[in-house]
Amino acid sequence: MQAEESAADEPRRHAGLPKGAPRRAGMRSVLIRAGLAALLFFAFMYYLNGDTATTAFTYALIMGVLMIPLGMLLDRFAHRMALRRWEKQTGRR
Repeated sequence: MQAEESAADEPRRHAGLPKGAPRRAGMRSVLIRAGLAALLFFAFMYYLNGDTATTAFTYALIMGVLMIPLGMLLDRFAHRMALRRWEKQTGRR
């Protein structure tokens, strides 16, 4: 039983997080959010703004690429906030 728990906690310990700490968001979630934001931006530019498909796609692509570092930054900020809140609640460091 303890070996199963140890194996399950191995990726989290490797990341330098204590047991029970909030997990960091992964790159996959950042890419999914950037893709969704680009898709919504394309729909806005094409259908509501009346731009051509090429123009809307170009702007959506630029926005999607810019959303990747911004999403990583926001995820880092959110993780720090969650970690501080967890530390206050549990009294751990």
